[in-house]
Amino acid sequence: MITFGYTMIDINSVLVVIEPNQLQQPALSRGIDLVNKTGAKLMVLLSVYHPSYDMTTMMSSSEREEFRAEYISDQYQALSELIETYDLPSQTVTAINWHKRVYDSIVETAKDEQADIIIKSTKHHDVVTSLVFTPLDWHLMRKSPIPVLLVKHNEWPSYDDILTAVNTGDEDKSHTDLNEKLTTTAEDFAKLFSSNLYLVNAYPHIPLPLAKSSPAFTFNSLNVAIRNHHKQAMNNFGLRHRIQHANLYVKEGLPEQVIPNVASNINADLLIIGSGSTGSLNGFTLGNTAEHIMNNIKCDVLTIKPDGFVSPKH
Repeated sequence: MITFGYTMIDINSVLVVIEPNQLQQPALSRGIDLVNKTGAKLMVLLSVYHPSYDMTTMMSSSEREEFRAEYISDQYQALSELIETYDLPSQTVTAINWHKRVYDSIVETAKDEQADIIIKSTKHHDVVTSLVFTPLDWHLMRKSPIPVLLVKHNEWPSYDDILTAVNTGDEDKSHTDLNEKLTTTAEDFAKLFSSNLYLVNAYPHIPLPLAKSSPAFTFNSLNVAIRNHHKQAMNNFGLRHRIQHANLYVKEGLPEQVIPNVASNINADLLIIGSGSTGSLNGFTLGNTAEHIMNNIKCDVLTIKPDGFVSPKH
């Protein structure tokens, strides 16, 4: 059994999103492995919709329903043939949703089935090894109230090394609570997979005008004071969670540079990162910054929302 962090949510139900027209399903491999380790039940979901259906309005309702039912039947047959190649756990349910908005289909199903985690494959570029996130991936990362694991490898990695991005230098309660939730989740995964656990904290460069506005400090002394603040905060946090000092990374720089660099240097198999209630990613704006972070990550990514997160309507 595994729990998700601060609120101690058991993983009793795993929802795997099937990628249509794709022979290899990395998300399904991960879902099966996670279910085998936790004893959870597995739901395999394929969301389908045919654009031609929008052009059938001149047909009778029975003819439209026949068109829809035949398409769903064909897709279900293809799904059945696909999952037959996998060693599915006994508690596996397969479902096909007819839905024009795939994001809504996934989240609604996850809520209805009380899923504790959504697992979905990402795409990867043929030339570069970094992940390529689709609009659906971004929708899930930004808006899903349920933790989302985005996976890229065709074979299940061992998750030998797990990296968690935290913001220990900020004492705001929303950040400290999210830090705790992310880290306890990472600890659970590390126990489950016998992994090494690392933490990374990026802090910004000091703007020169700020340094000049502090007459008691030189630019260098202010720089040292801020660096020491972040390092001490990380050391205290690491001690509290019994994480080895050598596994704590505090780096000056932009998060979109620091986080991928650390992940690459330690050969991380999994990055755990928070997606905040105001559209922020672990304290950083979910926009260009986040896209740079995520698109330069070469490993699987688990995004987690803070407690009390409410999914935006749009």
